[in-house]
Amino acid sequence: MKTFRKPAVLFLLSLLLLLSLGLHAQTGSGFGSVQAVSSNPEYKYLPVINLGSSDRLTVSFDDLQDRDMLLRYRVVHLNTDGSRSSLREIEYVSGINKTDISQAELSFNTRTNYVHYRFEFPQANRNVKVSGAYAFEIFESSDPENVLLRVPFMVCEPHVKVKARAKVPRRVEWRLSRQELEVELDAQSSPVRILQAKESLKVYAQQNLNTQTIRRLPMLYQTGDTYFYKDQDALVFDGLNEFRNFDIRPVRHSGHDVEYTQITSNRWNAQLFPQKSREYTPYLSDDDLNGDFAIKAESMEKSDIEAEYVNVHFLLEEKPFPQREIYVIGKFNNWECNEESRMRYEEDLGMHVLSLPLKQGFYDYMFACKENGEIRIPYLEGNHQETENDYYIYVFYREPGGRYDRLLGLGKTNSRDLPE
Repeated sequence: MKTFRKPAVLFLLSLLLLLSLGLHAQTGSGFGSVQAVSSNPEYKYLPVINLGSSDRLTVSFDDLQDRDMLLRYRVVHLNTDGSRSSLREIEYVSGINKTDISQAELSFNTRTNYVHYRFEFPQANRNVKVSGAYAFEIFESSDPENVLLRVPFMVCEPHVKVKARAKVPRRVEWRLSRQELEVELDAQSSPVRILQAKESLKVYAQQNLNTQTIRRLPMLYQTGDTYFYKDQDALVFDGLNEFRNFDIRPVRHSGHDVEYTQITSNRWNAQLFPQKSREYTPYLSDDDLNGDFAIKAESMEKSDIEAEYVNVHFLLEEKPFPQREIYVIGKFNNWECNEESRMRYEEDLGMHVLSLPLKQGFYDYMFACKENGEIRIPYLEGNHQETENDYYIYVFYREPGGRYDRLLGLGKTNSRDLPE
């Protein structure tokens, strides 16, 4: 990696429910800033709409290679393990299931040319007929078998009430570092009769929308049509730490945690301040987005097409370990520990480095380690019971002999919510 100096500083040259639910975004080469936003304020951070409602999803993404393509999308219905369900298209979607993405705009007055795509769903006579896990598959009209982008979403039948809370763990050895969930499902008013609940209910929990944290919860017991998930180790999560973050909404001056910005090879670059491990540091409260990101260009009216793509350079002061790989993760890259997010150790700098092209905005991130195939975040971020975390609960149901997984409820709690 080429380096050069800016007075006494080395500058480096050099994107998204659920993994186990199949709601794991798959991004082809050259795409960035993939977002799916629901019009339903109840699902503020989730790509979710209610079945039979007026809810709409707005999907947007950028083609960074500025290609002349006619893109289309189709809707696919999934099982909770990510495979396609056995339903035929005619059973889960109405209308033609191959739709042109007609809203495409070229970037305006930016150093990096890109095409911003956008579409809404449902559209006209195109809608879904059943609830569950879904994905939009985006492809070029001339090559429908080559999926360029896969954007997850969910459709809910809100029949089951979800009550959840995070508490201090039961085990003494976990009380300073972890958080434990308690979940109660109330189906007393549900028109869906739940049979063989221990096998047919599939309840998942997720921390901060991090796809690496999703797990299925085991039921402890039921009383009538109320189901309890509590007092089991599977409900215990690492507390972790508040997210690191940086602000690249401005590019002509340095935002939060940006050491400096400059133009190199006709591209904006942002050098972040070098970071260190927080494994053994005391907990400090800090405001963050719980892993999320927000696209916004300072002083621009239309950030969708006027925001620049900035090469963001990450630095981590940490000794290298032969069997340990380090990654930069957040919602902006769907928490992926892959080649694009893997840091490289630079002997000359004595630091791990990574450069990522990110659209102007505010970003949360963390460092993750992979060792012996296992991903561990506390190694570099620490583990604290006091950390403020969001938890999302997903209630799927497949009736005995059924052919697909219905989504009957969604819940959310925060580690600082007070018990009712």
